Amino acid sequence: MKFLSKLDNQLLTAVIVLIVSLLGFAATGFLIPSSYQHIPFGFLLSGGIISVIYVISSILERVDVKRGSTTFSIIAIIMRLVVLLTSLALVGLMYYKWNIKLFNIFVFVGMYTAGVGVHMLVTVFRKPRKE
Repeated sequence: MKFLSKLDNQLLTAVIVLIVSLLGFAATGFLIPSSYQHIPFGFLLSGGIISVIYVISSILERVDVKRGSTTFSIIAIIMRLVVLLTSLALVGLMYYKWNIKLFNIFVFVGMYTAGVGVHMLVTVFRKPRKE
């Protein structure tokens, strides 16, 4: 638990989203041999992408704090939007147009929503760190 208390809000959100996605994969893992394999794999893909986005946002935020600007934070917001929309479009095309049912688009949207909710809760309820 000491490890988690040392993380900033973005990294803590990334860790929690990754844990939630692994739990979702484990809970739906019994669906892998069936025709619903896209649900557990959707948890892995979306959790991985969203966690990586929060880690990159944390790194860019640290750079901004050192530089005293907001340039990289704006770049992080644009990058997050582009990566999420591209991933969502690819998953949607794979599922509905190309009939490759490997990832579930609704799990992807749900995990993104969970990530936003976790980040809001972490930001609201966590005491600010003293550096």
